[in-house]
Amino acid sequence: MATVAIVDYNLGAAQLTVADLGSPGMALHADVSDGTAVRSAIAAVMKEYGHVDAVHNNAGIASPSKPLHETSEEEWDKLQSTNVKSIYWTTLHAFEALRASKGSILNTASMVGLIGQQDHAAYVATKGAVISPTKAMAADYARHSIRVNAICPAGVWTTMLETMVRGTAGSRQHTEISR
Repeated sequence: MATVAIVDYNLGAAQLTVADLGSPGMALHADVSDGTAVRSAIAAVMKEYGHVDAVHNNAGIASPSKPLHETSEEEWDKLQSTNVKSIYWTTLHAFEALRASKGSILNTASMVGLIGQQDHAAYVATKGAVISPTKAMAADYARHSIRVNAICPAGVWTTMLETMVRGTAGSRQHTEISR
C-alpha cells in the first residue's frame, strides 16, 4: 500500500483526495509554480515519512483557449510556470530523495503535445515542453536508477476539462509525491 502526499493549491481538494485514497497520506498546500513552496512541501514529506519513492507531476492549467497571437504574455507565462517549470521545481527539490530511493518521476503531458490542438497553442507548447525534457531526464537519471516517464493522455474528464467545455475559465494544479 502506497502512502501518498497530495500537493495542491486547493488544500481542501487535496484533503478530500487523501481521504478518498483509503490508505495513509497527507495533504499539503502549495502552488507548484513557486519553487520555495515546492521545496517546503517536499521537506514536509521527508520530515513525515523519511523518503520519497516517486513524484507524479500532474499539475496543469489549460487556459486560455485561443490562438497564440491572441495569448497575452501573462497567460503564456502562467501556463509555462504551472505546466513546465513546476517539473523543474519538483525534480530539483526531490532529486536527492529519489536518488536515495532509486525512485521514479512520472510527468503528465498530453497527446496534444504530439499532435497539436486548435485554439490552444500556448497549452500545446507546454505539453510538448513536458515531453522533450522527460526524454532527456530519463537518459540523465538512468545512471542514478531513477526512472522517468511521461504519459500523454487524450482528453480526460476532469474538473478543468468540464469547466473548459462549459466555457468558463478554470484551472487545476495537482502534484503527487508518493512514499
